[in-house]
Amino acid sequence: MVAQNGRILIVDDEQGIRELLVSEFLKFGYEVCSVINGEEAISKLQSEKFDVVITDMKMPEIDGIDVLKYVKENSLNCEVIIITGYATVETALEAMRCGAYDFIQKPFNIDELAALVEKALEKSELKVLAALYESANAVFSKLRLEELFPVMISLIKKITYSNEASLFLLDNNNQLYLASSSPSRYGSQKKELENLAARIYESDEKRNEPLFFDSSNVPHWISGAIPAESEIKSFMFCPVTLNNKAMGCLFLTKLSDSKSYVKSDLKNASIFVLQMAQAVENAKLYEKLEIKISELEESKKEVISKTIKNAELCNTAAFIVEKAKCAENADIPQYVADIIKEIKDKAGECIEDRCEK
Repeated sequence: MVAQNGRILIVDDEQGIRELLVSEFLKFGYEVCSVINGEEAISKLQSEKFDVVITDMKMPEIDGIDVLKYVKENSLNCEVIIITGYATVETALEAMRCGAYDFIQKPFNIDELAALVEKALEKSELKVLAALYESANAVFSKLRLEELFPVMISLIKKITYSNEASLFLLDNNNQLYLASSSPSRYGSQKKELENLAARIYESDEKRNEPLFFDSSNVPHWISGAIPAESEIKSFMFCPVTLNNKAMGCLFLTKLSDSKSYVKSDLKNASIFVLQMAQAVENAKLYEKLEIKISELEESKKEVISKTIKNAELCNTAAFIVEKAKCAENADIPQYVADIIKEIKDKAGECIEDRCEK
């Protein structure tokens, strides 16, 4: 089997089975954790993110179905495989009705279980890809930045289960500014968040590197940047670039009552940021196009205005020439005739210059 990168949680009250499953799935390249009962499983799921949960059906107090129901209510992209020594039609129906990916009966074949896990992981990844596909459609349907920013912020929060999302872009002086941010329960710390994002971005070593960390394990190069009283538990930083050109950064945070970020969150956010960068670039190009169209419209109006004025002037000049010809044969003093001829000649020149080109 090809080495995997998914995270698996093993839930079983039999030590031998836990140790066997942990040992085997570690060989396959998975990250594996194990707990002894349903209560510990739910506690673990509250603080960490897993791709697949393998749980025994029969356990005291909180059984496998309870664990399954908790996962389906709180971890949309996690799949659950039920292990049971009491496989009946009713058991299978209950597990599938509650959202289990599949179930397997004891004693089981480890290769068969591993194949189930691999397929369950593929389904979990497909859910994320589907969400990213939907987000791409939503993002690229917006052509104006003021419409685009709120959609992007809302989607990235949904994809990464973040409490707060802030998008920073570079201005014409290559300085970061806050382009868009979601409402926050910790608005009083917004300035600290902006300073932290800027500090990470300004680090030559880290500005092009996506990363995540908890407030309890802050990298040494930004130590002291997070207030001790902060409610924030976990941070994620993603640079926004397009064609190797820096555009800014995305900063995500979770509160203390949320699960910490994991590698899959960083992967999903990085994919979304690529879409975001292209969408922002498209919106900026659209803005430039709108400005250019507006300038052309103004030029068109000016040309039309000048054309109308020229037409009016030409009509007036033609009228003057016509009336001057009528006066040439009239019995008038010579000096008046000379003035009329001069007026006719000037009107004629105007017609030549403006009307016959």
